[in-house]
Amino acid sequence: MAENVNAEVQLAAIPAAATSTPTARDPVKLIGTLSLLVIAFVFAFPVVWAALTSFKSTASVIATRYPLSLWSFFPPEPTLENYAALFTDMNFGRHLFNTALASGGQVILVVITSTLAGYAFARLRFPGREVLFALTLLTAFIPLEVILVPLYQVVSAMGLTSTYPALFLPFAAQPFGIYLMRQSFMQIPTELDDAARVDGAGTWRIFWRIAMPNVKPALATLVLIQFIWSWNAYLWPLVIMQDPNKQIVQVMLAGLKGSPNYSLDGPLFAGLTFVTVPLIVMAIVLQRHYVRGLMTSGIR
Repeated sequence: MAENVNAEVQLAAIPAAATSTPTARDPVKLIGTLSLLVIAFVFAFPVVWAALTSFKSTASVIATRYPLSLWSFFPPEPTLENYAALFTDMNFGRHLFNTALASGGQVILVVITSTLAGYAFARLRFPGREVLFALTLLTAFIPLEVILVPLYQVVSAMGLTSTYPALFLPFAAQPFGIYLMRQSFMQIPTELDDAARVDGAGTWRIFWRIAMPNVKPALATLVLIQFIWSWNAYLWPLVIMQDPNKQIVQVMLAGLKGSPNYSLDGPLFAGLTFVTVPLIVMAIVLQRHYVRGLMTSGIR
């Protein structure tokens, strides 16, 4: 009889414990949600502010500069004159093309080198493989400012100064890309390689027909990260490109930022909004693949 009473007491206590756990976690969950909202606001506010300012006329930009209020962020009479001036008076389309060319070329080269090198480090056996991979990772800790002068000298000696290849060739291989693809290739069971070799497949066929289809999420992650990095590049294009017609959009917009002329504030914010849109679109489109790529590659 006593055993039955104890059992009933224990069963009755289970729902109470179960219901108390979520209640105890609610404040923690609420704090986490509020923290994420604050962080999202901090990152989104400059983008929204730039987008709203880009639709203001020059007079509105100057008039709403001071004093600041909630309504001063909104354009009183929305206009597209800043976007029109950007493309007609400042050759923005040309600079946008230069940026897209440099970013696209760099992404293609990085994908090629990262997949080949990552597969070699993950699947091939050769002397000094681990040492070479460690040295490759160490190069990721070298800032661009340290190698800027020797890199410029090498590119200049090759006669590539002020050319489009100079914008992306020096960065054709990236340590992070190699590491990401290596980790992804290592997640593929080696039994697939063995079965393919039994069927007469060589190394290249295994790489192209078996390995590559299984690392598509990691490829999407690599494309997204590398495109954002190359799209936002500033220092190297500023140094290596002396031809204004071949300069990228980031350097062009920085020139507007340094101007004391308030009439350029509107086109500046219009340009900032325009160059931000491709990054947001890519992040939204590839978000699912990006998260999956980080998970399947073993990166936490």
